[in-house]
Amino acid sequence: MTLWIGSYTARGGGGLYPLELRGGQLNLGRPEASIANASFGIWSRRHRLAYFVDEQEAGRVMAWKRTAEGWREVGASGSGGALPCFLALHPGGTHLAVANYADGSVALLRLDKATGSIRGLADIRRLSGRGPVPHRQSGPHAHCVRFSDDGRSLYAVDLGLDRIVRYPVIGDKLGAPATAFAAPPGSGSRHLLLERGGKLAFLLTELSAELFLLAPTAAGTFTCADRVSLLPEPFAGDNLGGHLEMQPLTGEVLVTNRGHDSIVTFAARGGGLRQKDWTFTGGASPRHFWSDGKVAIVAHEESGTVSLVSFGESDRAAQLVTTLSVPGAAFVLETP
Repeated sequence: MTLWIGSYTARGGGGLYPLELRGGQLNLGRPEASIANASFGIWSRRHRLAYFVDEQEAGRVMAWKRTAEGWREVGASGSGGALPCFLALHPGGTHLAVANYADGSVALLRLDKATGSIRGLADIRRLSGRGPVPHRQSGPHAHCVRFSDDGRSLYAVDLGLDRIVRYPVIGDKLGAPATAFAAPPGSGSRHLLLERGGKLAFLLTELSAELFLLAPTAAGTFTCADRVSLLPEPFAGDNLGGHLEMQPLTGEVLVTNRGHDSIVTFAARGGGLRQKDWTFTGGASPRHFWSDGKVAIVAHEESGTVSLVSFGESDRAAQLVTTLSVPGAAFVLETP
């Protein structure tokens, strides 16, 4: 299995690194230097393209095709803002949404429906306001975007404003914003996960390091069904929420703690959240990870390392298997 590790140039990253997982071992290849500052990316099965952000002040989004000779760029566009950090692909393959962290803008990029190539910016939206944590919430900070299953709504998670905002998607435009969920002040909403079918949603907060179980409503908003700490044990140090993904085999949710430096499994049962399993990730500040339900590959932003974590059977706990150095490690992507 080949995975890809995006890295930050300012932290010593050399570009996009190929990472092979075989027999419980990790093998790192030479990076593609042209794919720099790829702190997030997504794979389009429809078009067999990868879309990556170039997280810089003059933000960019790039489309790349994997060929026998290596990666080949097939289009790029400005992200519509500064420090793009998250992407979402419209279910119809017609648009790409971008969250720009630094200025809090959310952009809609037009795609060629036949080829998936980027055809340019279609719309940009930016909210105003601030939160109660001055050094982190002096203005809006878009951190995540997700399309609804039917593609008619775009949900933007704003860390600076402690909220999830819903934009109607109307052709190439984003309609008027409306608050879909107001998180507690100072919690710092970071990442949203929408369960297919629209029955449940999960919100991870960065500043308060919590996981919210949300129930969608017919109006396109969310109500809170449960709220728990991401920490699996008492911890006196500083801790931030990292990333969350759904386990494809069980429907359980994985989250990371940055500070406690752990990965934790939660199950949603009976309208509530229950912690199941956890382990330390073997590095500092697990910013992102990929998981197939059996193992997780974790990228650590502060230590510049990538770890392999194994999830045992019902009678075995999760455990750290191995760690290797990847300068500037920020993000993990699987491609076929």
